[in-house]
Amino acid sequence: MKSSIDFIGDIHGHASELRALLKKLGYVESAGTFRFPGGERTVVFLGDYIDRGNEVREAVNLVRAMRDAGSAVALMGNHEFNALSFWQLNGLGGRFIKSIRGGYLREHSFNKVAIHAKTVESYKGRQAEFAEMLDFLKTLPFYVETETFRAQHACFDKNCVEELKAAGISSFADGNFDELIARANDQFSEYEDSLFHPIDIFLKGPEVKLPEGVTFRDGEGVLRKRARLRWWQDPKNATFQEICFQPGVKMPACEVAPEICNNGFYGEDERPVFFGHYWLTGLPELIRANVCCLDYSVAGYRGDGRLVAYRFDGEQVLDASKFVWVDAGTV
Repeated sequence: MKSSIDFIGDIHGHASELRALLKKLGYVESAGTFRFPGGERTVVFLGDYIDRGNEVREAVNLVRAMRDAGSAVALMGNHEFNALSFWQLNGLGGRFIKSIRGGYLREHSFNKVAIHAKTVESYKGRQAEFAEMLDFLKTLPFYVETETFRAQHACFDKNCVEELKAAGISSFADGNFDELIARANDQFSEYEDSLFHPIDIFLKGPEVKLPEGVTFRDGEGVLRKRARLRWWQDPKNATFQEICFQPGVKMPACEVAPEICNNGFYGEDERPVFFGHYWLTGLPELIRANVCCLDYSVAGYRGDGRLVAYRFDGEQVLDASKFVWVDAGTV
């Protein structure tokens, strides 16, 4: 992989903003795809191409064309995983997960149908193309790691890397899909070879149960009883509010649970890590000199989000001046 890479955060069906960002980064559209002149730079897309926006089909086609042309790497996000699970019958291939309600690996509740509606609408009248899109999603890697960086949709964890390597998979294309997607949804290890933990960490990140009686509603109005964690922070030296990573949500002042205190964390001496997923707002800024989140809520309901990139050239101390972005609604 080239050392000059543009990492791009969550797109969520905002193809117009993606085109504008690629042009701002210096990529040129030709022969049906975007390339950097001379092939001197490539893109790493950090997942979540579908749902929420009105241009899902266009966004997927753009990302896929760049991947197929060799001008980009496209990683899997939790929304891609959720879509694959949403359309997969529970028990297909011989593995029925008893703890999952309904006939599919992702239940067809009102909230989950609503989240996926924009994607289905984008492929209205194109059922065969929709099926091809799902096949494309199956090929997306869960993470990428080189000597100079790491990248994934949500959280990087060395132990999860080893679990996936031991299983011999880096994407759902590395084996029988019906079997692998069932193993990835086997949350309570009903089968001995569950893959739920490593895939869940890479795509959704670690979470903690909120104290009894404490809840909050996310940006889509869903009631939450768990909070995301700052996996790059030492939990032994943090309060509960400090270790939680729910921008815009005030957490209670209480002690961090012992099981969380024993968690590992991404150290300051590790190579730079790039990810999306966490719905940040405002102007892009580094979390730490080696920790860079690129999800700035381009699909946020307030309409003031951004589609953000970081221009990486191998530096091990990241530079906030290398953020590039376009505002939501850019044409």
